[in-house]
Amino acid sequence: MKLHIIKEQSKVNLDDNQTRFIRKGWGDAVVDGVDINAILYHSDGYLIDGYLAKPKKINERLPLIVWNRGGDEKDGRLDDFLAYGILGEIASWGYIVISSQYRQKDEFGGAEVNDVVNVLKAGMELEEFDGENTGVEGWSRGGMITYLLLTRVKFLKCAISVAGLANLRRNFELNVKLKNKFYSKFSKYSPDMVTREMDSRSAVNFYGSMNVTTPLLMIHGTGDDKVTYKDSADLYRLLKPIYQADIEVKLFENGDHYLRMYRKEVSEMRRNWFDKYLKLNN
Repeated sequence: MKLHIIKEQSKVNLDDNQTRFIRKGWGDAVVDGVDINAILYHSDGYLIDGYLAKPKKINERLPLIVWNRGGDEKDGRLDDFLAYGILGEIASWGYIVISSQYRQKDEFGGAEVNDVVNVLKAGMELEEFDGENTGVEGWSRGGMITYLLLTRVKFLKCAISVAGLANLRRNFELNVKLKNKFYSKFSKYSPDMVTREMDSRSAVNFYGSMNVTTPLLMIHGTGDDKVTYKDSADLYRLLKPIYQADIEVKLFENGDHYLRMYRKEVSEMRRNWFDKYLKLNN
Protein backbone atom coordinates (compact mmCIF):
# COMPACT_ATOMS: atom_id res chain seq x y z
CA MET A 1 0.00 0.00 0.00
CA LYS A 2 1.41 3.39 -0.99
CA LEU A 3 1.80 5.96 1.77
CA HIS A 4 1.71 9.02 -0.53
CA ILE A 5 4.64 10.60 1.28
CA ILE A 6 5.24 13.29 -1.35
CA LYS A 7 2.69 16.08 -0.95
CA GLU A 8 3.81 18.56 -3.61
CA GLN A 9 6.10 18.74 -6.62
CA SER A 10 7.05 21.76 -8.71
CA LYS A 11 9.39 21.82 -11.68
CA VAL A 12 12.64 23.74 -11.30
CA ASN A 13 13.47 26.15 -14.12
CA LEU A 14 16.78 27.98 -14.40
CA ASP A 15 17.46 31.29 -16.10
CA ASP A 16 19.76 31.53 -19.11
CA ASN A 17 22.82 32.44 -17.07
CA GLN A 18 22.34 29.53 -14.67
CA THR A 19 21.79 27.19 -17.59
CA ARG A 20 25.08 28.24 -19.15
CA PHE A 21 26.88 27.51 -15.88
CA ILE A 22 25.24 24.08 -15.63
CA ARG A 23 26.31 23.24 -19.18
CA LYS A 24 29.85 24.33 -18.43
CA GLY A 25 30.11 22.64 -15.05
CA TRP A 26 28.03 19.47 -15.41
CA GLY A 27 27.49 19.05 -19.14
CA ASP A 28 24.80 19.21 -21.81
CA ALA A 29 23.31 15.89 -20.74
CA VAL A 30 22.16 17.44 -17.46
CA VAL A 31 20.49 20.47 -19.05
CA ASP A 32 18.96 18.66 -22.01
CA GLY A 33 18.19 15.28 -20.49
CA VAL A 34 17.04 15.76 -16.89
CA ASP A 35 14.01 17.21 -15.06
CA ILE A 36 14.40 18.58 -11.52
CA ASN A 37 11.46 19.03 -9.16
CA ALA A 38 11.32 20.71 -5.77
CA ILE A 39 9.24 18.54 -3.44
CA LEU A 40 7.47 18.70 -0.09
CA TYR A 41 7.13 15.39 1.71
CA HIS A 42 5.87 14.04 5.03
CA SER A 43 8.23 12.96 7.81
CA ASP A 44 7.32 12.51 11.50
CA GLY A 45 4.49 15.02 11.21
CA TYR A 46 6.65 17.63 9.48
CA LEU A 47 6.63 18.81 5.89
CA ILE A 48 10.21 18.62 4.64
CA ASP A 49 11.74 20.29 1.58
CA GLY A 50 13.65 18.23 -0.90
CA TYR A 51 14.45 17.64 -4.55
CA LEU A 52 13.72 14.94 -7.09
CA ALA A 53 15.72 14.42 -10.30
CA LYS A 54 14.78 12.10 -13.18
CA PRO A 55 15.76 11.63 -16.82
CA LYS A 56 13.34 13.34 -19.20
CA LYS A 57 12.98 10.17 -21.25
CA ILE A 58 12.39 7.00 -19.26
CA ASN A 59 11.96 3.84 -21.31
CA GLU A 60 12.23 1.41 -18.40
CA ARG A 61 11.93 1.59 -14.65
CA LEU A 62 15.08 2.88 -12.99
CA PRO A 63 17.17 2.40 -9.83
CA LEU A 64 16.81 4.95 -7.03
CA ILE A 65 19.58 6.89 -5.29
CA VAL A 66 19.15 8.94 -2.11
CA TRP A 67 21.59 11.86 -1.96
CA ASN A 68 22.47 13.24 1.49
CA ARG A 69 23.65 16.83 1.62
CA GLY A 70 26.36 18.16 3.89
CA GLY A 71 26.51 21.32 5.93
CA ASP A 72 24.59 22.47 8.97
CA GLU A 73 21.13 24.07 9.02
CA LYS A 74 21.08 26.62 6.14
CA ASP A 75 24.76 26.08 5.40
CA GLY A 76 24.93 23.29 2.84
CA ARG A 77 21.28 23.36 1.79
CA LEU A 78 20.68 22.81 -1.87
CA ASP A 79 19.18 25.57 -3.95
CA ASP A 80 17.66 25.13 -7.40
CA PHE A 81 20.99 25.67 -9.17
CA LEU A 82 22.97 23.20 -7.04
CA ALA A 83 20.16 20.64 -7.17
CA TYR A 84 20.17 20.88 -10.95
CA GLY A 85 23.91 20.33 -11.14
CA ILE A 86 24.58 17.82 -8.38
CA LEU A 87 21.43 15.69 -8.56
CA GLY A 88 21.01 16.23 -12.28
CA GLU A 89 24.44 14.78 -13.01
CA ILE A 90 23.55 11.53 -11.25
CA ALA A 91 20.12 11.41 -12.92
CA SER A 92 21.82 11.82 -16.31
CA TRP A 93 23.58 8.51 -15.64
CA GLY A 94 20.19 6.78 -15.70
CA TYR A 95 18.89 7.08 -12.12
CA ILE A 96 16.07 8.56 -10.09
CA VAL A 97 17.67 10.77 -7.44
CA ILE A 98 15.89 12.09 -4.36
CA SER A 99 17.28 14.30 -1.61
CA SER A 100 16.14 15.79 1.70
CA GLN A 101 16.93 19.24 3.04
CA TYR A 102 16.28 17.86 6.58
CA ARG A 103 13.92 19.34 9.16
CA GLN A 104 14.37 22.88 10.50
CA LYS A 105 15.13 21.69 14.03
CA ASP A 106 18.36 20.12 12.91
CA GLU A 107 20.09 17.76 15.37
CA PHE A 108 23.14 17.15 13.16
CA GLY A 109 22.65 13.42 12.87
CA GLY A 110 19.76 12.97 15.29
CA ALA A 111 16.05 12.79 14.47
CA GLU A 112 16.57 14.12 10.94
CA VAL A 113 17.89 10.70 9.96
CA ASN A 114 14.18 9.84 9.92
CA ASP A 115 13.80 12.43 7.15
CA VAL A 116 16.27 10.46 5.05
CA VAL A 117 14.47 7.18 5.75
CA ASN A 118 11.20 8.80 4.72
CA VAL A 119 12.59 10.41 1.56
CA LEU A 120 13.87 6.94 0.64
CA LYS A 121 10.34 5.59 1.13
CA ALA A 122 8.98 8.47 -0.97
CA GLY A 123 11.33 7.59 -3.81
CA MET A 124 10.32 3.95 -3.61
CA GLU A 125 6.67 4.98 -4.19
CA LEU A 126 7.48 6.52 -7.57
CA GLU A 127 6.11 4.60 -10.53
CA GLU A 128 9.45 4.98 -12.37
CA PHE A 129 11.35 3.12 -9.62
CA ASP A 130 12.34 -0.42 -10.60
CA GLY A 131 11.15 -1.78 -7.26
CA GLU A 132 14.47 -3.31 -6.23
CA ASN A 133 17.68 -1.34 -6.70
CA THR A 134 18.35 1.43 -4.17
CA GLY A 135 21.59 3.19 -3.28
CA VAL A 136 22.76 6.13 -1.19
CA GLU A 137 25.43 8.79 -1.41
CA GLY A 138 26.44 11.42 1.15
CA TRP A 139 29.02 14.18 1.22
CA SER A 140 30.67 15.50 4.41
CA ARG A 141 27.95 15.61 7.10
CA GLY A 142 25.89 13.69 4.55
CA GLY A 143 28.51 10.95 4.80
CA MET A 144 27.81 10.76 8.53
CA ILE A 145 24.08 10.52 7.73
CA THR A 146 24.87 7.74 5.25
CA TYR A 147 26.73 5.74 7.89
CA LEU A 148 23.80 6.19 10.29
CA LEU A 149 21.37 5.11 7.56
CA LEU A 150 23.38 1.90 7.12
CA THR A 151 22.56 1.00 10.74
CA ARG A 152 18.83 1.21 10.00
CA VAL A 153 18.27 0.10 6.39
CA LYS A 154 19.47 -3.33 5.36
CA PHE A 155 18.32 -3.54 1.73
CA LEU A 156 20.47 -0.84 0.09
CA LYS A 157 22.46 -2.27 -2.81
CA CYS A 158 25.39 0.16 -2.44
CA ALA A 159 26.60 3.27 -0.63
CA ILE A 160 29.11 6.05 -1.28
CA SER A 161 30.56 8.49 1.24
CA VAL A 162 32.62 11.46 0.03
CA ALA A 163 34.63 13.37 2.66
CA GLY A 164 32.43 11.61 5.20
CA LEU A 165 32.43 12.68 8.85
CA ALA A 166 33.09 9.60 11.00
CA ASN A 167 34.80 10.91 14.16
CA LEU A 168 33.21 14.06 15.58
CA ARG A 169 35.45 14.18 18.62
CA ARG A 170 38.62 14.46 16.51
CA ASN A 171 37.14 16.86 13.97
CA PHE A 172 35.90 19.20 16.68
CA GLU A 173 39.51 19.55 17.81
CA LEU A 174 40.46 20.57 14.25
CA ASN A 175 37.37 22.61 13.33
CA VAL A 176 36.28 24.93 16.13
CA LYS A 177 33.48 26.43 14.04
CA LEU A 178 31.91 23.00 13.57
CA LYS A 179 32.31 22.23 17.28
CA ASN A 180 30.60 25.45 18.32
CA LYS A 181 27.68 24.82 15.95
CA PHE A 182 27.21 21.32 17.32
CA TYR A 183 27.44 22.34 20.97
CA SER A 184 24.94 25.17 20.42
CA LYS A 185 22.31 22.56 19.53
CA PHE A 186 22.66 20.96 22.97
CA SER A 187 23.19 24.03 25.15
CA LYS A 188 20.75 22.68 27.76
CA TYR A 189 22.53 19.32 28.02
CA SER A 190 25.16 18.40 30.58
CA PRO A 191 28.73 18.00 29.25
CA ASP A 192 28.46 14.21 29.62
CA MET A 193 25.22 14.12 27.59
CA VAL A 194 26.76 16.28 24.85
CA THR A 195 29.69 13.86 24.68
CA ARG A 196 27.30 10.93 24.35
CA GLU A 197 25.42 12.69 21.54
CA MET A 198 28.72 13.40 19.79
CA ASP A 199 30.00 9.85 20.07
CA SER A 200 26.66 8.34 19.00
CA ARG A 201 27.02 10.10 15.64
CA SER A 202 30.58 8.91 15.05
CA ALA A 203 30.82 5.82 12.86
CA VAL A 204 34.16 4.87 14.41
CA ASN A 205 32.06 4.07 17.50
CA PHE A 206 28.97 2.46 15.92
CA TYR A 207 30.59 0.75 12.89
CA GLY A 208 29.70 -2.65 14.35
CA SER A 209 26.01 -1.82 13.84
CA MET A 210 26.36 -0.87 10.17
CA ASN A 211 25.03 -3.25 7.55
CA VAL A 212 28.21 -4.96 6.35
CA THR A 213 26.50 -6.50 3.31
CA THR A 214 26.06 -3.14 1.53
CA PRO A 215 29.01 -2.43 -0.80
CA LEU A 216 30.64 0.78 0.46
CA LEU A 217 32.96 3.21 -1.31
CA MET A 218 34.66 5.95 0.69
CA ILE A 219 36.38 8.85 -1.09
CA HIS A 220 38.43 11.55 0.62
CA GLY A 221 41.10 14.13 -0.12
CA THR A 222 44.23 14.14 2.02
CA GLY A 223 44.23 17.95 1.95
CA ASP A 224 40.71 18.23 3.40
CA ASP A 225 40.75 20.96 6.09
CA LYS A 226 37.07 20.60 7.03
CA VAL A 227 36.83 16.84 7.69
CA THR A 228 40.14 15.04 8.01
CA TYR A 229 40.79 12.17 5.61
CA LYS A 230 41.72 10.08 8.65
CA ASP A 231 37.99 9.62 9.26
CA SER A 232 37.65 7.58 6.06
CA ALA A 233 40.98 5.80 6.52
CA ASP A 234 40.20 4.80 10.11
CA LEU A 235 36.65 3.69 9.35
CA TYR A 236 37.91 1.54 6.48
CA ARG A 237 40.49 -0.05 8.80
CA LEU A 238 37.78 -0.85 11.35
CA LEU A 239 35.24 -2.17 8.84
CA LYS A 240 37.50 -4.15 6.53
CA PRO A 241 37.95 -7.21 8.82
CA ILE A 242 34.20 -7.61 9.37
CA TYR A 243 32.82 -6.50 6.01
CA GLN A 244 30.95 -9.11 3.98
CA ALA A 245 30.68 -7.07 0.77
CA ASP A 246 33.01 -4.94 -1.31
CA ILE A 247 34.50 -2.04 0.60
CA GLU A 248 37.00 0.42 -0.81
CA VAL A 249 38.65 3.66 0.25
CA LYS A 250 40.20 6.06 -2.24
CA LEU A 251 42.38 8.88 -0.91
CA PHE A 252 43.21 11.66 -3.37
CA GLU A 253 46.57 13.30 -2.72
CA ASN A 254 46.14 16.92 -1.55
CA GLY A 255 42.48 16.87 -2.54
CA ASP A 256 40.39 19.49 -0.76
CA HIS A 257 37.02 18.97 0.92
CA TYR A 258 35.22 19.26 -2.41
CA LEU A 259 37.86 17.35 -4.39
CA ARG A 260 37.88 20.13 -6.98
CA MET A 261 41.20 19.03 -8.50
CA TYR A 262 39.83 15.53 -9.08
CA ARG A 263 36.29 16.26 -10.14
CA LYS A 264 36.36 14.17 -13.32
CA GLU A 265 37.99 11.17 -11.64
CA VAL A 266 35.59 11.31 -8.68
CA SER A 267 32.52 11.49 -10.93
CA GLU A 268 33.71 8.52 -12.95
CA MET A 269 34.45 6.50 -9.82
CA ARG A 270 31.04 7.23 -8.34
CA ARG A 271 29.22 6.43 -11.57
CA ASN A 272 31.06 3.13 -11.95
CA TRP A 273 30.19 2.13 -8.37
CA PHE A 274 26.51 2.86 -8.87
CA ASP A 275 26.40 1.12 -12.26
CA LYS A 276 28.15 -1.95 -10.88
CA TYR A 277 25.68 -2.52 -8.05
CA LEU A 278 22.43 -0.90 -9.18
CA LYS A 279 22.25 -2.03 -12.79
CA LEU A 280 23.30 -5.66 -12.36
CA ASN A 281 19.76 -6.91 -12.82
CA ASN A 282 18.77 -4.46 -15.55
